[in-house]
Amino acid sequence: MTPEEKKSLLEKLFAFHTKRAPGLAIGIDMVELALEKLGPVKDRINAVCEGQSCLVDVLQNMTGCTYGNRYLRVINNLGRFAFTLYDRVDGRGIRVFIDVDKIDPVETPEIARFFSRTRSPEVKKGGQARADSAEKIMSEFSKISRRIIAWYPVRVLKFEKPDVYPAAFCQKCHESFLVTESEQKICGACTGSDLYFERI
Repeated sequence: MTPEEKKSLLEKLFAFHTKRAPGLAIGIDMVELALEKLGPVKDRINAVCEGQSCLVDVLQNMTGCTYGNRYLRVINNLGRFAFTLYDRVDGRGIRVFIDVDKIDPVETPEIARFFSRTRSPEVKKGGQARADSAEKIMSEFSKISRRIIAWYPVRVLKFEKPDVYPAAFCQKCHESFLVTESEQKICGACTGSDLYFERI
């Protein structure tokens, strides 16, 4: 990807993400590296993101793996700035992550604070301090780029296309829902197990 293409993609990602998050700039180089190392695939690329972060938006835009098409899975509890791209046919993949041992806190202090989650309280609050921090991170990253990005080949354990559950009509609310357990007659919202709202 040329510098101009990368800059254009970054602006597109800023608009999609609705803020100028520095993780987007870092994520572009990470996804670009993963695609290079993975090489051609037999079927479709799928992705597993190891946390809910900017990387999710970069993966969706650069690979076409989304929640909606079920080519993207996010493991929220891990909370790592890392992901794996893999071939859905055989599970062959590349895991890409930030090697924190390669971050020099003297050369790139704002990146060091970003990945250790030790930015100042003012930055954590948002506003101009957060915007300034983001610009510093992106400036520092432009000088070191892939030096702090690491990767290795993996085999994804569950790589097949996810099951498509049958649908049924809930006997209580009469809405269509996916039956994930045999003999299920009432949806998770009506049983309370998946209810996320209350009517007002």
